[in-house]
Amino acid sequence: MITSNSVLFTIISVFALQAIVLSVLIFLKRPRTLAHKFLAMLTFFYAIMALNIVLVNILKDNDMLGVFRYIQLEMLYGIGPALYFYTKSVTTPSFKFSRKDAIHFLPLILEFIFYRTSIYRNGADGLYSTPMPTVSYAYLTEQWIGVISIISYSIISLRLLYKHQNLLKEYYSKLDKRSHNWLKTPIIIYASFFILWNIITEIDRFIFDRNLKEYYFLPTFVGLAILCSWIGFKGYLRKYKSSLDLEVIKKIPNKQLVEKDQQFVQKLEELMQHKKPYLNPDLNLTKLSELLQMKPKQVSLKINQNCSQNFYDLVNSYRIVAFIERLKSSDQNKLSLLGLAYECGFNSKSTFNLVFKKTTQLTPSQYLKKLKNESEKKH
Repeated sequence: MITSNSVLFTIISVFALQAIVLSVLIFLKRPRTLAHKFLAMLTFFYAIMALNIVLVNILKDNDMLGVFRYIQLEMLYGIGPALYFYTKSVTTPSFKFSRKDAIHFLPLILEFIFYRTSIYRNGADGLYSTPMPTVSYAYLTEQWIGVISIISYSIISLRLLYKHQNLLKEYYSKLDKRSHNWLKTPIIIYASFFILWNIITEIDRFIFDRNLKEYYFLPTFVGLAILCSWIGFKGYLRKYKSSLDLEVIKKIPNKQLVEKDQQFVQKLEELMQHKKPYLNPDLNLTKLSELLQMKPKQVSLKINQNCSQNFYDLVNSYRIVAFIERLKSSDQNKLSLLGLAYECGFNSKSTFNLVFKKTTQLTPSQYLKKLKNESEKKH
């Protein structure tokens, strides 16, 4: 237990209840996509986790802790599957939830039943007894399996998102809109929360003997409640646009050894030199494939095999070269650095800066300063 704080309890309750209402609205929102449904479930499960903390402490303060054992709100075993299937629905629009997939939620049903048994009630109460009764270990085991479940699903979901982001680079030359930054935000926040939360609590338990709990426990759940409310609000307002299904473009194994196709390399180089398709900020694999008169899957394969780059990095490498050429020209003073970047096919300042720094190990302004210093030395 922790020291009660009515201000923090109020904040948690207000935002958690708001998140619960928003999760219901998201679930009922039309069109009822899988992404809507699983985001609603995910937000609901995390919101009641925060509300659960307030409820148990209020009942404790009023010597009614025994009542809590009958109205336990926590649903640990629903968080992991909801996060995983939300990630699947966002990264793979063709994904369909089947009866087989429903097995993932079976532990949630068992958890709900467990919380209504005498094993749970006696086990939870026994945590505050010395010595701790044997039945309490059954409750602790159930809790730890729930924690392991959430962390496992979180890691799997983050890996799935990471693979999807890399796959997008096989198709698009810009990722600002296509990567659906909003859709991946709940995945990162919800997955990271439980992982970081358990790291902090275990450090506190083994190193500081739980002496820091008062400093981080309630503030953490205040943050969780606010984030749940924010995600619920954004999720309700935003329209879900179907992400490009990239299943037709298979990831090329890095270890696959093949001879370079010099004819393709020459054809690609001539296209880039003469038609400069990379100047189009909306260039994607399909458009490039049409110019090369090849199939997208074949172009993706050829680029990976012959250029030691994916489509995203290849196109941006041409844009960087074009930017540097403009920077060295006499017309560079007519536009700002960002203006020159836009002329070269970039449509985002953050993407341009990131790609430029990765390519040259310098920021655009540092590179310009370097060019000026070199020019002064020559004169």
